[in-house]
Amino acid sequence: MGETMLIMRKRMIPGSRTEEGLRLSAAMLGMDYMPNMVFVDDGVDILLPDALYKNNLKDYLKVVSDMAGVFVLKESLERKELKRGDLEKDIDITLIDFDELAEMTKRCSIVTSF
Repeated sequence: MGETMLIMRKRMIPGSRTEEGLRLSAAMLGMDYMPNMVFVDDGVDILLPDALYKNNLKDYLKVVSDMAGVFVLKESLERKELKRGDLEKDIDITLIDFDELAEMTKRCSIVTSF
């Protein structure tokens, strides 16, 4: 089985699919399955300080970043006029460009977006 990619493309809204995507990533880690978590478009807002309204959501994201990696599309940051320094400092973030995202996607047998 190939890799799995979870693409976070929407802002965090209480009870939204985006929130469920963060929970899913934590559940996958609990089963020793490491998903690629990529933040694009409005999803990069989730990584802004104080964007996560529940501490456990930030904890999920921190664990994913420590164990599997969190990726952010550079082009999405540029469109929003954000820099890496504007994002949450406790999350280990790797910036990727569109070509790197395409290569990552090729390795995945499952890609889903939230």
